[in-house]
Amino acid sequence: MVMKNQESMVELMDAIKEVTKKQKSQNVSDEIKVQKCMLNDPEFKVGVYDKKKGLTGVRCPREEAVNFIAEVSSEITGLDKDSAIKAANEYEFSKKDAQFFLNMNRDFTTTYLKTGRKFGIIQSEDCEASLLYRPTASREKIVPSAEGNKIASVPGYTKLISKSKAPKYLGNN
Repeated sequence: MVMKNQESMVELMDAIKEVTKKQKSQNVSDEIKVQKCMLNDPEFKVGVYDKKKGLTGVRCPREEAVNFIAEVSSEITGLDKDSAIKAANEYEFSKKDAQFFLNMNRDFTTTYLKTGRKFGIIQSEDCEASLLYRPTASREKIVPSAEGNKIASVPGYTKLISKSKAPKYLGNN
């Protein structure tokens, strides 16, 4: 395992939460740091939740990324699986790698939402959330001004709707 000069996921999340007390805007640099840390921290685990049963297991993003690299390396080079896993375990994911994963995630989410289907984005211990694109029609609206009300044209666009609720496994649903 790597994590040479990198803070743990817990340390990183604590630092970001401290900054977030003052600033809530999007920060791409923080997104990359979190993604990179997830890919390199073998101690970091995420819960796997079933919509009805709740927690059913845990996953380690580092282990999954290592297995993915090993599988691809083995297929491309003909390297035996054990050697590929050993080599992948020594790999430290870079900022560039983290940015790649973030971009792929954004591209997938955008592409999938264009199908018109709801996308379940979060299933956690206390939240079930999804995203949905909803087209809006062009319309006219009244805009007050010093010279009297004016009519402005608002073009149609695609609205992103987010929905969240308490998961069924918390009860009282």
